[in-house]
Amino acid sequence: MTKLRYIAAPLLLAGCLVTPALAEPALWRVSDADSSIYLFGSVHLFTKQVDWRTPQFDSILHSADHVYFEVVMDIEAYSTITQITLTKGMFRDGRTLRDVLTPAQFTRLSTIAGTVSADMAALQRMQPWLATMTLMQGAYPKTAAGVETLVDSEVDPRRKRGLETAAEQMGFLSDAPLDEQVTTLMSTLDGIESGAVSALDDLIDAWQSGDTASLAETIEAQVTPEDAALYNRLLTDRNARWVKPLETLLATDDRSLVIVGAAHLVGPDGVPALLRDRGYTVERVDQSPTGAPSATEDRDLRRR
Repeated sequence: MTKLRYIAAPLLLAGCLVTPALAEPALWRVSDADSSIYLFGSVHLFTKQVDWRTPQFDSILHSADHVYFEVVMDIEAYSTITQITLTKGMFRDGRTLRDVLTPAQFTRLSTIAGTVSADMAALQRMQPWLATMTLMQGAYPKTAAGVETLVDSEVDPRRKRGLETAAEQMGFLSDAPLDEQVTTLMSTLDGIESGAVSALDDLIDAWQSGDTASLAETIEAQVTPEDAALYNRLLTDRNARWVKPLETLLATDDRSLVIVGAAHLVGPDGVPALLRDRGYTVERVDQSPTGAPSATEDRDLRRR
């Protein structure tokens, strides 16, 4: 699940809606009797230049009552990330990675760290979760800002909302049991060693074309039994928690655009599928020949 961990959320480094390949990223409208919200799956980091914006997305972005991100990346969020990295990312009891890994694991870490130009002296002072993030950054030295970063400056701070806090997101890795952190680290080494991390390009291609079936299949193919706990914490558990605040948006007639990692919106445990199961109307709306919202969609967004 190395590739999944990299793209599922920006702070972690980087549906059952089987549809044909399309010309643009998937966009869903979720409706009840008198209101609707939009769900857009993002890529948090790009490995290449991607032309993904459409008139439809831009119209919804600029007209929505609020724009929800996984986390609002403001000064407070960056401060929290720095604090948690310093307080929970380093060993403070005299141990190092050598002490929590087997000799074979440590030797393997040392070897692979050299292939991504990671400083082993600095690395071994880190908790396994932070070492994982550091290695992934080394494995992807040429990444560019993803969707959230690109649109952030276009959204007035008064319109921004977060489904989670920075502390919650950091906790998905930093608060994991030590043995699970080690498992994640070893899985990351597997991905770097095998070259599997290069498959992020495939995920981006599937995302850009709106091929949610291929995206879901690619993600699922990375999940091993050892990854199950992390997979549940990063994806399925969070998806389930997000349903309640999204239902609140619909109940309060808040016509918002929700931008979260694309992995959260595909497969039977994805947010669109969960909302459909709860009786809401869920439809793909990125399939318009012109790429622009229909008159009905635009009027629905602009109603106050």
